Amino acid sequence: MLVTNEKELGKALNDNVDEIEIEADFRKKVIKIKAKGKVAWVIAIGSISLAVPLVMVTVMSAGTATPITAPVAVGALTGATGVLGVGAAFSAVSIAAGAAIAAGSVSAGVAALNKLRKYKMTDYGDRLVLTRK
Repeated sequence: MLVTNEKELGKALNDNVDEIEIEADFRKKVIKIKAKGKVAWVIAIGSISLAVPLVMVTVMSAGTATPITAPVAVGALTGATGVLGVGAAFSAVSIAAGAAIAAGSVSAGVAALNKLRKYKMTDYGDRLVLTRK
């Protein structure tokens, strides 16, 4: 299955797709997310799980952040950005939010990111293939 953005990847992870293909710049963000060790992953997941509900509220309310949710989401991501970097952290939150929206629960979003860790990653330079172990 070819995915081109965070929302599609989140859905594919929730659906337990056996093979996921990612192209272009999005591939680089996924590589960064997957490459982190266990301790870094725990820190990032903690921050991301706090930010996902805020992102869901923003997305579900026609994409407009309220004056409160935008700064709170940024604050919630502090740990994740320190571990993953800004671009990868926001991608991780977007993947989790996409999965959460598709499944209808925040826990499904965090579960999707944990599933990502269980995929084997093969980088072909122009595309990345994730294969479920």
